[in-house]
Amino acid sequence: MYKAMAHIGIDLGTTNSLAAVWKDGETVLIPNIHGEFLTPSVVSVDDDNNILIGKTAKERLVSHPKCTIACFKRLMGTSEQASLNGMAFSPEELSSLVLRQLKDDAEAFLGESVDEAVISVPAYFNDNQRNATKVAAQLAGINVERLINEPTAAAVAYGVHESEDEKHFIVLDLGGGTFDVSIMEKFDDLLEVHASAGDSFLGGEDFTEALMRHVLLIHDGDEKALTPADRGRLYRLFDDCKRRLSDHDSVSYDYILNGEAVKGELRQSSLVEIYDGLLKRMLQPVERAVRDAGLDIKTIDDVFLVGGATRMPAIRHFATRLFGRFPSCHINPDHVVATGAAIQAALKQRNADLKDIILTDVSPFSLGIESGMHDNNGRYMSGLFSVIIERNTTIPASRVEQYVTVADGQKQIELKVYQGEHRLTKNNVLIGELEIAVPASAAGKEAIDVRFTYDVNGLLEVMVTVVSTQKVHTLIIENSDTRLSQAEIDASLRRLSGLKVPPREQEQNRALLARAERLFEERLGRDRDHIGAVIMQFESVLSGQDPRLIEREAKKLEDWLNDLEKDFWNQ
Repeated sequence: MYKAMAHIGIDLGTTNSLAAVWKDGETVLIPNIHGEFLTPSVVSVDDDNNILIGKTAKERLVSHPKCTIACFKRLMGTSEQASLNGMAFSPEELSSLVLRQLKDDAEAFLGESVDEAVISVPAYFNDNQRNATKVAAQLAGINVERLINEPTAAAVAYGVHESEDEKHFIVLDLGGGTFDVSIMEKFDDLLEVHASAGDSFLGGEDFTEALMRHVLLIHDGDEKALTPADRGRLYRLFDDCKRRLSDHDSVSYDYILNGEAVKGELRQSSLVEIYDGLLKRMLQPVERAVRDAGLDIKTIDDVFLVGGATRMPAIRHFATRLFGRFPSCHINPDHVVATGAAIQAALKQRNADLKDIILTDVSPFSLGIESGMHDNNGRYMSGLFSVIIERNTTIPASRVEQYVTVADGQKQIELKVYQGEHRLTKNNVLIGELEIAVPASAAGKEAIDVRFTYDVNGLLEVMVTVVSTQKVHTLIIENSDTRLSQAEIDASLRRLSGLKVPPREQEQNRALLARAERLFEERLGRDRDHIGAVIMQFESVLSGQDPRLIEREAKKLEDWLNDLEKDFWNQ
């Protein structure tokens, strides 16, 4: 057993999540109850209202699609709700369930209580999304003083900070649901981010969807007509095809849809065309980050690939062609961010094993307020975005701008804070608002100083000073409809504490049953009958509550399921 440290590092991913800890001069990945490092970021609710998380829940995406949800990281920072078997969950609550699972696994592995962590987030996450991540941690019983951007964590994991050379490098982080680009420079003991860009709705999941749409189109299938069960089944099939195409020139597929058998072959050489639109979307934030950093692609010394989706040859070829060099990808792309987060956690504790380093980051978005002005014809135009902190400003940063009243006798200024790049605020993200009382006077006579302070966690404080009275207002951004108030957080804590989560010792057997049920859904004929009989036999063993018999039969069932799936793909 390892003795737990005050901090662990957590990579809270769209597709998978994992945790790591620094121990004896190296990072140690923390296994879950299944002995695996990756915990699927999936939540399901069964018929008894038990909450299933991770591997067991993932198996139910096909067999119970209406009771199961994945990819909810993409909903972070929004007010959307997910309904699972009649129970409603916010994105923060769903993420907290995954974090709680990681915390429980870490405590079982370390033999100590774990209540603090450094959590990674996409560099392109906005303020609402970052705040939602911290709320999810709070709901999971984890204190998070520091969020670390995923590309920065990856650079730390690659040991860039330990190199004696000065260099510029770029990190391309393509996970399951997000794409991040960060351009960084290392010199002396400083690791400095010069520019970040990205797409919060682009990831490996989209490449699977593109593959599935391509095959459906070939065989005249209607994607919109798919049932949730059919969609889940086909998604899993083509996700497997996508992964196998990373190691093979071609793969075959075989499925039944609406009673008709469909067969075909996918070739790696055709993937660039299938993925063309997605690769073009990847190019846009890369070009923007390079431009914002004031660099030329040729001046970049190294390229690091991060995230499980970068295993795809199409992504590696994309990076090689674009930068004219082979990218560095010698660390497992699924593990690299958690590794860097664990190192950052140890650095935060000033661990003597690690060489101290100063990390700087940038604001991924421009921050400002809504303002207005008169045009040349004297007409007043409102809804304009007045930038106070430009995107890719090194943080922590503090900037102040002065604004004046626009109407005679005006007694109030409605301050709206936005995040984004568009000229019009309606196309940016509202992250907070505040009403400021000012003395009534002629237009332009009363002024306010608006100071933005942006910290290393990407969290914004707004301080407004009325110039004539020197009265100060501090903006606590809680009134956005995408944020949970403290009362709502407390209510979520009470509700989550009352949920039924099966004991850890039952998790492996539940995962086996869920896997068998998923295979039952996927197969037909004699295969299905055989699987059904095996499920009933194992359920009978479980009801007998004989630990030794259950352990023996579980091993037999796992081996049988492995052989069943292996035979299927070797057909």
